[in-house]
Order: sequence, then structure tokens, then C-alpha cells
Amino acid sequence: MKGKHQVRSSTASRGSRKPIAPINKENKKNFLTIDKKFISFGFLIVFVAVIIVYFNGPDVLKIFTNSCIESTERVQVNDSIKVAGKPSKLGGWRLADDKTLQEFGSEICSIDVHNADELSVKEFETTYRFKKPLIVKFKNGAKDWTDPEKWTVKSLKREYGEWSVLSGNSLEIVRLGGRGDMTTSFSQYVDKFMNMQDTLGEPFYVFDREFYKDSSLPKTLKPPEYFKIQDDVDDSIFFLGGSQSGVSFHKHADAWNGVIYGKKRWFLYSSQRTPPGGVYPGFTQIDWFKKVYPNLTDSERPLECIQEEGDILYLPEGTYHGTINLGDTVAIGIQKKRAVTDTEKLFYQVHDVDLALRNVRESGDSKLLEVKVELFERLLQLLPENAEVHMKAGQMYREMGNYVKARTHTEKAVQLDKHFVVALLNLAGLHFELGDANEADRLYVHAMSLNPYLWDVYAQYGDFLMKSNRPKDAVTIYKKGTEIKPKMLPFWFQLQRAQKAMGDTDAAAQTQTEIDKLRDSK
Repeated sequence: MKGKHQVRSSTASRGSRKPIAPINKENKKNFLTIDKKFISFGFLIVFVAVIIVYFNGPDVLKIFTNSCIESTERVQVNDSIKVAGKPSKLGGWRLADDKTLQEFGSEICSIDVHNADELSVKEFETTYRFKKPLIVKFKNGAKDWTDPEKWTVKSLKREYGEWSVLSGNSLEIVRLGGRGDMTTSFSQYVDKFMNMQDTLGEPFYVFDREFYKDSSLPKTLKPPEYFKIQDDVDDSIFFLGGSQSGVSFHKHADAWNGVIYGKKRWFLYSSQRTPPGGVYPGFTQIDWFKKVYPNLTDSERPLECIQEEGDILYLPEGTYHGTINLGDTVAIGIQKKRAVTDTEKLFYQVHDVDLALRNVRESGDSKLLEVKVELFERLLQLLPENAEVHMKAGQMYREMGNYVKARTHTEKAVQLDKHFVVALLNLAGLHFELGDANEADRLYVHAMSLNPYLWDVYAQYGDFLMKSNRPKDAVTIYKKGTEIKPKMLPFWFQLQRAQKAMGDTDAAAQTQTEIDKLRDSK
């Protein structure tokens, strides 16, 4: 892979670290809210030579595009903005500065808090396991469950400085299955990219599923018995990021998260109700905090709390969660590989059926589709007010060609969550397919007003305008897409296509120059 750092041996490693594996099926099983089923077919079909797509149904695609950053040569960085922080003596990591604490700090804590020495295994299993989130505090902080000296800037750079890590922004991490999309060395991330923001103003966050388990850091962990780690049952994630980095809403099997340095602000929702803004999320976590959170009613507000340095937070299976880091934050997440509760097992089974369907997409398999319909009927019975379930049911019926049922469930998702940008985009596409172009146009514009920085909006709306024989309007929309994602080739190709449809050959030639520059930079 061009630009990817070579992995070198470390004195602390169990031999040389293996290169980071690409996103695969096993990784996706542990992070179920990621399918990009909302990228329009029209936007991507002309780009099969430059992107890899596979179908989940008509106009509903999953994509790993050339916009996924694989080396520092292709990073989209706002060099003028640095991530702020105060110098710290705590492991060499920076504390949150006053501005960050004023904007993102909080005194609210609606999550149960227990001291570790007062919490028995029996109480944890009967009161909290699969039932309630919990923050566990320790008398000596992280020293009671790990060796903080192994997690300092100096120690990690010395032992793993040349190792590769994956980082990204909060939204793309979720969409890519729970891992970052930018590869750098550990030292390069700490020295440079940890202090920068992407083009949307969000810091890069290390969210890496391989780094921790390939290191010697697992030897340092000694959590309480109720957080016991089992290699064949548990997965691990290494987290590292500066102030305002974090991850957008998602959910998965039972998990706990331990902060060695820094602080995390958590926002939690039970599986009964999808977080406002949706899952699949249509906002980065910072955008969600600024645009959605202030407008929530009391009944819509999440459980929330700030996890302090040394705390461990327990996440019951199926709990939706998003985070914002306050100061440089180093943490480890331990997550079950498979679901145990009846409800979450259904989500995992749907995911497994989707994988099987992709393998037989060309030949078709009515039995698998019947199984999927059955699973969604059970989910809708268990979670009738869950917007994610209704949106995914809508996607399923759309794939099956039942546009009326698809619209019914998608409308229900939007009714349950007025901030659900991705569901609005799906609904707009359904209205267009059902012959109501005016309503489709209105919904696209509304989605754009909810989040004018979500590139999906410009991809799908631009395609709609082209299909509606409005290339001039499409040019305006695709240009906005190139501003948000300047290194995403499909936007440039579609912009050029719209310019040619207008007869603007000079503009199309200028766009070709930009395309050539992007190709040459790879």
C-alpha cells in the first residue's frame, strides 16, 4: 500500500507487528452500525474503475472509496487549526484547556458511579450486567488495573513509535466498521496529526483494533473479576486522541472502556431508542453536540457523564454511545465478539444474513431474504420505537422492490427522529422512485439544512438533479461536495459529467486538470 509505514520490531512486542489488516467481515461483526447503504447508485456507477462497490439493493450501496485515506500523502488537513491543550505532567499528555472545558465540559452525571472496592461480583452481575451502564472508580486510579507508566508518551513512542496506527474522524470511524481510515506511524500521529484537524474541523482519533493486542500492553491489564478478559471471547480497541476527538453513535456487544490518561464525555441511549440524529449517524460527534444536543427535549436527552482518568465505564450490550475527549485521552476498550442478549443477537444475525446475501447477490436466494424479513419482524416487535430498525427495514424492503412498505418504515424512522439525516436521504430517494420528484427535492434540501457538511447529501442530491435533467443545479451541488471532500474522485467525475451536460467544455477541462492532479498524487 503506497505510503504505508513499514512495521518494525519493538523491544516490547511479541515479535514484529503484523501490518494492519484491511476491514474484513469479522471486524464488521463487532460494529454493526456502519453500512453505507445511503450512497446513491447514480453517484458511483460511473466510477467502478476507481472505487470498489458492492450492492445491498437498487440505489443502495456499500463503498470503500478512494477518499479513504491510506497514507499521509492523502490526508485532508486544515493546517491553520491546531488542537489546543495545556502542558501536563501526567504521562506527557496534555490536559484540556479552559476553552475546551467551558464548551464541552459538564457537571451532569446521570450514570451510576461505584467505587471498585465496594462493588462485588454478585452486585455487578445482578444489578448492572446487560442492564445499566456504570462508572467504576479506583482508589489509586489506573494504577489499580494497569501500569500507567507503560502508557505514557515517552514509553509508547519508545516501544511502538514506528508501528502503524489507524485514525480518523468520529463519523468515518463508525462508517468504516470501528477503525480509522488514515494510516501513520504512532510517532507521526502523536507529533503531528494528533494536533491537527480534518477539513471539517474535527481532530483525528486513533481507533485501532490491532495495535493493543499486537503489543505487550495486554500484560499490564489486571481489571476486576467482573471485567475479566478472555482471549477467545473478547476483542480489544486502542484509543488515543486530543481534545474534541471522539466517535459518533454506534452500539455493539457487552463492553468496558478504561481511561488511563485524559477524560471522556459519554452520551448513552438504551437500545429501545435510537439517538437523535440517527444510526447510521449523519453527524460527527462534535457536530451532533453543537447542532442536535442543544435542541433536545428532556425526554430526548441521553444518559451522560464525564469519565475521569483511571475510571472504567461499563457499557451494557446494545447501548448506543458516542464520546468526546477532553484533553489528550489514552484508553483501552474490551468488547465481546458476539452478542448474548436476545435483542442484540437479532442485530448480529441480520448482519450475518447480509454477508451471506452479498455472496449470492447475483444468483439470489429467496430463503435468505425470508430469514431477513423474519428477523426484522421480530426486531420491530421488540423495538417498535427504534428509528434504526425502521430505517433498516425500509432499506430491506427497498432492496426487495417493495417501495410502498419501504416508504412506510422510512417515514416512521423520520417521524421518530426528526434529526435523522440518513433516513431523510433514503426517503427522498424512495419518493423519486415512486414518481414524486417535488417531494424528493424538498427532502434533499431539508437534509442539507440539517447537516450542510455531510458529503452524502451532495452525492445523492447531485445525482437526483442529474436524473431530473437539471445539470446546472447539479454542478452547484457537486462543487460543494468537492469542497467538503476535495480528494474524493467521484465528486470530481460527477462534476465534470454535469459540466459536459451543460455544454460547458472549458469548465469540464478545468475539472479534468483537478482529476489528473489527484491521480498523480496517489
